Amino acid sequence: MSAIILPSVQFRAESLSFTDALYGVLAAKGWFSLPKPMLAGMTGACFRFSVHRQLHTDSATAYNWMAEHLVACDLIGVTASQWGGFHFTPTFPLYQRQAVRDIKSSIDRGTAAVLWKDGFVIVNGYHETKQLFYYLDGRSAGAQELSFAELGLNQSPYCYYQIYENLLETDVLQVIKESYIQAVFRAESPDIMLPEADYACGLAAYEAILNALHSGNYDAAGAYETISVYAAAKRDTAQYTRSAVSYWAASQEVAGHYAKLATLYEKMLDSTEMNSTPGALSEPGSSFIDLFHAARAAETAAIQSIRTLLHEPIANRFHDVGLR
Repeated sequence: MSAIILPSVQFRAESLSFTDALYGVLAAKGWFSLPKPMLAGMTGACFRFSVHRQLHTDSATAYNWMAEHLVACDLIGVTASQWGGFHFTPTFPLYQRQAVRDIKSSIDRGTAAVLWKDGFVIVNGYHETKQLFYYLDGRSAGAQELSFAELGLNQSPYCYYQIYENLLETDVLQVIKESYIQAVFRAESPDIMLPEADYACGLAAYEAILNALHSGNYDAAGAYETISVYAAAKRDTAQYTRSAVSYWAASQEVAGHYAKLATLYEKMLDSTEMNSTPGALSEPGSSFIDLFHAARAAETAAIQSIRTLLHEPIANRFHDVGLR
């Protein structure tokens, strides 16, 4: 059998997150036609903020993939199926074979899939005779190969894939309002999958970052990656909330706070601390630490603006703001 490849799928690693891969799949399918920051915002992805207390490299991917990725699709009206687990479990071979079948079937239907391969990638084809998949990683020029037998056997112990089935009609304004409520939930709630002794989430992440920077007890490479990834997320948030104003004029103040937040993170990226040692954060000076104090104030103000704007629907959810 000759190769089956979906040539329309494109993947560019810009926001350095699951959103990049999801956008590549949905855009090729014609299921999402707005700019990528709109996807990052409407799915709530750009509002997530969790860090390891020593700023390890897993900070940006340490969250409940199964819950958040399914909610992300649900928010924009995409029905999806997924599986996640660990490749060292006794049942992994069974799930691996099912994953191969599911991803092949999805490609046969003309829809690529998202896969974890020590980073989120897009599977855009397969070759039955050679028993391999073709995938895009968002950085290399062309497709790469992954044998069926190696699927899920990553350097990290995690294995995960998501496939996409159908698109339901949604109202953009209502999706935007719900995404803002999700922003409040993520800013104020810990991820129940992450031990609080090791991780901090939402606005509480700023205290963890500041403690690590003040004490010097942080992983230099991990801190660099963490700041880089979240700077991209804050940039997406600023672009999303600015675009959202055209759908919802009352959200102008929210957009202003996030614009300020994105500017502060850009200053972090341009700092000496982020550029003097390739791929690592150097010892932070007081001006660099001050940027995080200012960022915490800006993001706190943004969440308060959302709470004011959506006071009634948030209040109606009582203790569970994330409940839709």
